[in-house]
Amino acid sequence: MMKRIVSNALFNTSNGLFATRRRGKRHVVVLSQFYRPEPHKFPPGVAAAVAEAGHRVSVVTGYPNRPGGKLYSGYRQRFRFSEVIDGIVVHRVPLVVNHSRKALERVANFLTFSMSALSVTPAVLDADVVYAYATPATAAIPAQIWHKLFGIPYVLHVQDLWPESVTDSGMLGTGPVNRVAAAMLRFWLDRLYGNAAGLIAISPGMQRLLVERGYREDRCAVVYNWAAEHAITVKSGDSFSNNGLRLLYAGNLGRMQDLETVISAARRFDENTDFQLDIAGGGLLEDDLRAAAAGSSNTRFLGKLSLEDVGKRYLEADFQLVTLKDIPIFRTTVPSKLQSSLAAGVPVITTVQGDVADLITQYDAGIVAEPENAESLAQAFKTALNMSPTQRARMGANAQRLYAEKMSHASSTSKIVAMLDGVASRSAPRKTLEANASYAPTSHHDSGVKA
Repeated sequence: MMKRIVSNALFNTSNGLFATRRRGKRHVVVLSQFYRPEPHKFPPGVAAAVAEAGHRVSVVTGYPNRPGGKLYSGYRQRFRFSEVIDGIVVHRVPLVVNHSRKALERVANFLTFSMSALSVTPAVLDADVVYAYATPATAAIPAQIWHKLFGIPYVLHVQDLWPESVTDSGMLGTGPVNRVAAAMLRFWLDRLYGNAAGLIAISPGMQRLLVERGYREDRCAVVYNWAAEHAITVKSGDSFSNNGLRLLYAGNLGRMQDLETVISAARRFDENTDFQLDIAGGGLLEDDLRAAAAGSSNTRFLGKLSLEDVGKRYLEADFQLVTLKDIPIFRTTVPSKLQSSLAAGVPVITTVQGDVADLITQYDAGIVAEPENAESLAQAFKTALNMSPTQRARMGANAQRLYAEKMSHASSTSKIVAMLDGVASRSAPRKTLEANASYAPTSHHDSGVKA
């Protein structure tokens, strides 16, 4: 269970004292727009790993509202609110709650968090290093300012490569506004990335792009994302279908996932009673996709499922689908559903080119098809349909080996902790205002949220 401690304590600037940075036990600030109880596993995973390494951790985040775009029950937005979750102090700051596709509303959501986070500055002045979860990239603005004003080094965890994640999303259209935004973002990103003491890329392709754009290779490391391992049960090798094919797609039903192509390819098997496609999740295109699959005898929509329920579906699937549209930036992307499938020992059928296709091919952990090509994807389905249970089980074992060797929680978080420790060690000693002791939680209650 997550323990919450609630406070409305105000800053007491009279307690501010000058102090040199400590050696040994460090203060690491985790800066992220998202945190528990929201279902974002990476910032909490890093915070827990840093704490387990013996360092002090504090979190600066917004009020929980994702994925539904509504403030969670039990929370009321206000400044200077702190709680303790799993032994870690979490400072929350207000933001415009919104998950719209409208550009201005999304920008307001991003920037209000960035500006509000600066109100926590007195609580982070003694930080040795800031870990900034740069999704969205604007969430790292406070780290940029703290570095400029107080010399606190920061490490960026780059999940989505900007400006492409903005300009290629369609959020700003394709005209002059998009081009102006791209130019402005590049100007700012050059400084955000360039001044970072470390960059964490989620794939080799992303690392190459960052280096090609002029950022120092010795400061840029590849750390693959990991799965929600607590919700995953490994599929038994003898549980693959003897007859037919059971496919699962579990994830966002959005514009970038190319699910129109998936449904079109599955339509070619309508007369095959041994073919089953299950689609789990929700998103902007759910209604359109349901309409496209109307009348199909082999496609089912399961709606939104919990992590635990998705884990159960993995045990029934022969392959998981990992698909994206054919956009260059996606060649450096590793969708999170890939890690979940691999960890469960379920091979994949993927249309994601670049790093994902290379990994799947290298480990023989699935089948690669061309993106936005229903004929190619249908051929991949046919290949999978004709495979024996033994062949599928071998691919499943390869998938699990790939995850264990490159993507496990323990492996990835240990790399991040080592990077943060290295950055803090290399940074020159500095004089800072001691973090305000009065910015602290004071009372307890149990959130009832599962860790």
